[in-house]
Amino acid sequence: MQPTTACTLCNSPGEKRHDVPIYRLLVCDLCWQQALNGWPKEAEPILFAALAKAGLLIPDRNDRGLLPRQYVPPKDYAL
Repeated sequence: MQPTTACTLCNSPGEKRHDVPIYRLLVCDLCWQQALNGWPKEAEPILFAALAKAGLLIPDRNDRGLLPRQYVPPKDYAL
C-alpha cells in the first residue's frame, strides 16, 4: 500500500490502497470493496487499458457479467 498514490479507478487521495497485481493497479478501499462481486462497468476502460499495457489477457466475465476482482491467467500464458 502506498498512501501518497491516488486510486487508479476513482483518483481519490485516500490512504489505504489495495494492490491488484494481475491488473497491476492500486485502488482505494472503497473501490476494492465495491468490486467484491466484480469490477463495476464504469471501471472497465481503465481495467482494459491496464491489461493491454501489461500485455495481459482480458479475463472471462463472472456470473454477474463483470470482470473479476481477482484473476489468474491460464497456466499456458506466460506473464
